[in-house]
This record gives sequence, structure tokens and C-alpha cells, in this order.
Amino acid sequence: ATMRILLALVPCALGEIALSNEWRRQHCVGDMRTRSLVVATATDSPNLLPILAVINSTLTHAVDGDVSHVVITRHVRRLHAAVAKFTPTAQVTICGGFSDLLTQRPPLDKLQRLADTQRVRRKELLSPFNFAAFYLPYVLREASRVLYLDTDAVVEADVTMLRSLDMGGAPAAAVEDCTQKVHKYVNYELLEEKDHHKLGGEKHWSRFGLSDAAYSNETCVFNRGVVLFDSARWRELRLTETIEDLVDAFVSTRAKLWRGGISQPPFLLTLAGRYLKLGVEWNVRGLGRLELGRAEWMLLAQGAQERYGTPGLDAHTAPAGPFRHTFNPYVSPFAAHAKILHFNGDVKPWMLSKQDAENWRRLGIEVSTTEDTTRHITGVCKLAACPTAVNVTTGRRLRSKCETWTSSEDVDGRVRYDQQRRSLSGERWTAKTLKTFGAYYGHACVARAPLCTCRSDMSDDCVTSCAALWHRYVSEELSQSFAASDVAWANDSIASTPHHLRALSDSRRLTEVQWWL
Repeated sequence: ATMRILLALVPCALGEIALSNEWRRQHCVGDMRTRSLVVATATDSPNLLPILAVINSTLTHAVDGDVSHVVITRHVRRLHAAVAKFTPTAQVTICGGFSDLLTQRPPLDKLQRLADTQRVRRKELLSPFNFAAFYLPYVLREASRVLYLDTDAVVEADVTMLRSLDMGGAPAAAVEDCTQKVHKYVNYELLEEKDHHKLGGEKHWSRFGLSDAAYSNETCVFNRGVVLFDSARWRELRLTETIEDLVDAFVSTRAKLWRGGISQPPFLLTLAGRYLKLGVEWNVRGLGRLELGRAEWMLLAQGAQERYGTPGLDAHTAPAGPFRHTFNPYVSPFAAHAKILHFNGDVKPWMLSKQDAENWRRLGIEVSTTEDTTRHITGVCKLAACPTAVNVTTGRRLRSKCETWTSSEDVDGRVRYDQQRRSLSGERWTAKTLKTFGAYYGHACVARAPLCTCRSDMSDDCVTSCAALWHRYVSEELSQSFAASDVAWANDSIASTPHHLRALSDSRRLTEVQWWL
């Protein structure tokens, strides 16, 4: 069945959170009708490959076409042209103008004041697009369910099954992540001061209305990259207003109320104890990470063994440099059973070509580090070493799978391994000479690409490059097209789109839009 894909922007004005039909008519291209389930993404990046990968992957697996797709973007003309050219079976609507409307919300407007402070080092986190998900249940009132996806995700199953999921009155559903706890990110002393008003020394009322779980040291986090909203229930509890109130408090404390992001911590606090826990297969995350810690690896491996009978994968990874409790590459034992793959991390799959992603056995990830220790992925390089693997539980050395895949001609210093704290030249490392992962990865090409477990017909060892899984939804023609450019078109906003194109039928729109190409 043909899937109707709706790409629309979510505005927000002062007072009531709503979106008028007139605004949609002026800012949107295409059919604004929605279905019972809406899949939504948001980005202000000019590179449109991630959005198109989400659309292609959703179309590939959808059995029932009763689903819409919403994308929040500034690059309306380019996205419309790309969808018309590369996903002609999709019925797409694109709207612009979200950023200006969202910053009319007072808390998000105040948030921009932090751009001139040193408290927020990553200024891109202040972008209104990071808060888009919180407003979707208000503006997409026609949809009973909204599935929000980060653009670095792809769909591996029919998501329409989520329409009938019993959420038990929960306003949202997400995948719990107990490798981290909420208290790690929050200054509870400040939160208590901002939240609780007292009379006679006793707590009188709560400003934010948070649950007890928000204050518990045992509450696990969840990843915001995949969230299912029950729109009516979310609006009933007015949770967007709670998030806005927390953001207002964050600004008033000069960004001291929480750390580890701008939009994620208030979302965690607001939904703590209030969301339905989805199975891990709905957000198989970390597929863009370079490394993972020992405790996290053991938790993931144990969960995969108990849930799917996945065998031990210790031979695929190894301690990174002198950091004995941190391992490279990141290996995802859940990927073979994923319904949604999530490539959060430094190594985005579109940074690698399809050919490089498939040549993961012999190519490493080239990493550079700036003075402030920020890491940048600059491409691929010939793998210079195959570290000796270890049994993570016992510490016993194992023969590395990397070593069995490569010959002496492929790798220069296969046996010279950092577990012995020696460089490729035999020089001994110490904690003083090697302080960061950047120094380790920058010394030689030793950083390996993230690996995913896979179905047996995809790899002779049942692991493959995670990036190779993403490239199944991006053709070579698409990856070389204007959609992959990081340069925005001139006059790319909806204002430059001829009005008559917005009302064209689907068949005429797909034909007449070719003038944009």
C-alpha cells in the first residue's frame, strides 16, 4: 500500500500552543492530511540524506499505508525536490518557518541568552530544533499517536503496529537505559530550591509537578531519539508546559540546574516515572559511538544473551589504549533484532561512503582532536593495528577477530597492542604521555568503526559495520546528489516556493516540481 508521508513544521505562538490552518496554508507544500500514526523528525542541517534514509526505511517496511511523516526543516525547496526525485511513491508535505515561531515561546527565547556564556560549550544545543519533539502532540492534533525519531535513525520494522499499542494511560513510551541514571545530570539542590515552595518548613506545593521518580537516585534515563507520544494524554497533563518551566529555571540558574545537554535533562525529569517502557529493539542505540565502558558492555552482552541467546562477542572488541575499562569498537549485540537502529555518536553513517562502510575489516576511522579535546571524524584510514581482545569478565586475552580477518600485509603492527601500553613503534605509554582518547586515536589509525550483529546472510561472522546497514536505504545516486550537499540553496524557505505548487495534486506535484532540480 502506498504510504502517505507528511513533512510539516511545528510552530508555537505565545499563549495557547496551537497551529492554525491558515499558517499551514501559507507555509506548507503538499497535502496536510494526517493519519492515526505520524512519524516525525526534526533537523536544521542542509544535508538531507538522513531525512531521506528515514523516509526510505519507513516506506520499505510499512505494510499498512495509514501513516504520515513529519519533518521539521529550514530547507524546504531542496527537500521537496529531493523527495520528488528519489521517493516518488511517497506523498509528501513540507512546511517551513518553525524556528521563528518556536522562539516566540518565552522560555526558549530566554534560552538564547546563554549563547554568550561559557556555561554552554556546544552552542548548537540551543537550537529550537532540539525542542521540536515536545510540541508535536499540540500541533498534530489529528494524530492520536506521534512517533518521534532523530534523523540519525532508520526503521527496520512496520511501525504502524504502534497504533494499537496499549500505553496504559502513559503520555509517552521510550526505551529505558539503565547504564546511566538521571541523578548524574541534575543539580538536585538547585532543583529542590526551584521546585518546592514551603510554609512552616514543610513542602507546600511543587512548581514543576514532578513525580517522586524524578528525585530518585535509582531512576534510569531513556534516549530521546525514539519516543512514542499519546498526543491527547500528553496535552491533558500539559507536559510541554512543564518542560518549558524547567527550561526557564535552567536559564535563571545560568545553566547550572543540569548538565549533559539542554533539551534532554528536562525531558527526563518531566517523564520520570510516567512513561511506558518499550523493548530495547525499538531503539538500538549507540551505533555511531567509537567506544563503550566495561560496565556498559557487560550489561549489553548479558541482556542480549538472556533475550536472544546472542553468543559472546568479546573477541570483536578490545581495550582502547591504556584505558583498560574502555573498549573499541562499539559493538551492538541487539542490532540483528532491531525495529529501529539509532546512530547516535560521533561516527554518523553518512560520513562514510558505502564502499568504505563495507570495507570495515581493513579500514579504521580517522580522528582529529582540537585544543579543547573535541573530537572530529575526518574520514577513514588504513587500519594500522589489530588490538588483542580480552574476555571482559575475566580479563583473559583472546585472539582478536580483527586479527583473523586481516593478513600481515593489511595491518602494519598487528601484535603491537596498547593493552601492553606500547605504541606501534614499541614506545611505552604512560598516563602522563597519553591523557585522552584523542591522543590515542590520533597516534595511528587504530579506531575501528562501530559493529552491529546481523542476520547470518549478511556477514560470515554475524557482525558487520553499522554504517553498512544505514547505506541500504541510500542509493549511490542519492548519496552523490544535491541532497547530500552541506551548502544550503539560496531562498530555500517556503516564502520562495510558488504558491500554486502547494495546491497541486500528488501526480502533478511530482511532475512539475522538477524545475527545482
